[in-house]
Amino acid sequence: MQTANKFNLKKILILICSIALIFTITLYIYSQSAIAQEPYNPSPDSAIESKGLVEVKMNVIGVDPVKNELETRLRFELKGIYKKGPTYPAQDLLMTVNGANVPDSEITFKEGKPMIVPALKFNLVKGKINNYPFDTHIAKVAISIDPLPSLGKKFAPFELNPVPLKFTFDADVPGFDISYKPQKENSSIFIYIDVRTARSLPVKFFALTIIVIMWVLSIMALLLAIKVMQSGKTPEVGMLSWTAVMLFAFPTIRNAQPGVPPVGTASDFLSFFWTEIILVVALVIIGSCWLKRYHPPEE
Repeated sequence: MQTANKFNLKKILILICSIALIFTITLYIYSQSAIAQEPYNPSPDSAIESKGLVEVKMNVIGVDPVKNELETRLRFELKGIYKKGPTYPAQDLLMTVNGANVPDSEITFKEGKPMIVPALKFNLVKGKINNYPFDTHIAKVAISIDPLPSLGKKFAPFELNPVPLKFTFDADVPGFDISYKPQKENSSIFIYIDVRTARSLPVKFFALTIIVIMWVLSIMALLLAIKVMQSGKTPEVGMLSWTAVMLFAFPTIRNAQPGVPPVGTASDFLSFFWTEIILVVALVIIGSCWLKRYHPPEE
């Protein structure tokens, strides 16, 4: 009897280790560590830079794949003929940007006024959120700045020329790896980049850990139910309670995954749906055995 128990325990351990190995391999295949941000190659030539430029600093402050939004803040630093102060333009400037929350895609900066813009939101145009935790999203960002004629001024050396731009990028959003890639349309006067967001490695690891936990617990419940069915004995009420509690606890465990979308993601098809079915089967087996074998004590 002890040999049989040891053999069954060995099979269970082998099964658990196999599941853990499968998901470790899955994590290795699908996980992508943080991609180094590619340098913004196009830059104003020295002749133009000596006259002046505007440095555009983009900071990503939020990502919401459910709403398909990338939220950023822009800061500006003016140099040369464009500078009246560190962030005060010497002439009216017009910024064209494809922000989702920018009316007519244009923002005007007045001469002598600080260049301040509200948080800009860009649409995530590529990526499927249902691939969680392996979803990857891309937002396209396009920015250009042009001078506006100043009335009553005779001297405007940059009046008809697009403003040379220098671009810097920074992103530190918990739960996401964010990088950018300049596109071929880039130039010294036109910023055109793809901003790529993916779940960070800790998020993927945690999500896969939840998947493994649900599989292990559900398989244990099923093996327990099978053993109860084969034993011919009346199961303990605690077995029913334990299985029922897990049945209703799994949705909470599933929702504990960081940034998880509503039900229907890849992680649900990898574990949640199937483990819930396994728990239901185990609960039915144990409940049927209890109803069939339980005999109330005679008075």
